[in-house]
Amino acid sequence: MAEIFNEKKNNSINKKQYILNLQKNRSLIAIVASFVSVIFAIYAIVSGLILYTRNGVRPLDLFQYFTIDANTLTAFGAAMMIPYAVDGLRKKRFYCPKWAMCFYYCGVVCTTLIMLFAVFVIGFVDKEMAFNGYNFYLHIICPIMILVSFFVIESYYRISIKMSLISITPVFIYAIVYIYEVIIVGVDAGGWEDIYYFTKFAHPLFSFVAMMLMAFLVALLIGFIYNKLSKDREKRFIDNLWDDDVSPVEVKIEVFGLGRFMGKKENKSYAIIPLDIILLISEKYHIRREELIRAFVKGMLDSLDDKLK
Repeated sequence: MAEIFNEKKNNSINKKQYILNLQKNRSLIAIVASFVSVIFAIYAIVSGLILYTRNGVRPLDLFQYFTIDANTLTAFGAAMMIPYAVDGLRKKRFYCPKWAMCFYYCGVVCTTLIMLFAVFVIGFVDKEMAFNGYNFYLHIICPIMILVSFFVIESYYRISIKMSLISITPVFIYAIVYIYEVIIVGVDAGGWEDIYYFTKFAHPLFSFVAMMLMAFLVALLIGFIYNKLSKDREKRFIDNLWDDDVSPVEVKIEVFGLGRFMGKKENKSYAIIPLDIILLISEKYHIRREELIRAFVKGMLDSLDDKLK
């Protein structure tokens, strides 16, 4: 009997440790993934600067290239994630604001659009511009690495249709400026050349609608894949929790213990409730989340009281 009790006790401790390690791993993965995105985005920017300036483009004119704009946006978006991931290591809890996640998502959509546009549009017209030398890294390698880095970051947010619409705002703004510079101003008056063949094969309005539709579909696809990966991660988390036949009282006791366990790692002046984890436990064991939150907070307060004695 004592052996069974000790086995259940050790299993409970292991589950609590598993949850804590999961939070730590999320933060570590977010740090690495964000740094990878920043490094490849900066590499794409620097490569673009070298490539375009060698071709006689003035530094101030570089931002007419969507590749430079998109990678600049991505570098900022990924860099915003790093402080939250570092803070997550310290607090044993990875969290980033929704606006920061959305900003990063905008950059990822833009860089992915660069890759697809290079493969399916520019590649058929000018293969050298699409894939030669630096352009292969600019248009293919960097977007792929940035996309993969985005997918491995775990957050409890779901990418909605509204977020997908917001994510194509940079594309919309760039397209408006591009049309103004290429069509309304024109090269002769100091405007931009039609480097992306926006007006060469179709009416500008058709090209604009097609580009926006393509951007939205890319955003939806990225969002779908990200949400699918998040659901799979949640399923693995739930599968690794306590047995299905555990009673509600036992679950509350374990959540209370988790609160005590995590309370030992928290700062004395404030504490964080892992609401996403509690909601998943609530869903699996059909216990009201309010009851689980009370049990967790009670355990955390007990632990914090012990630290203050």
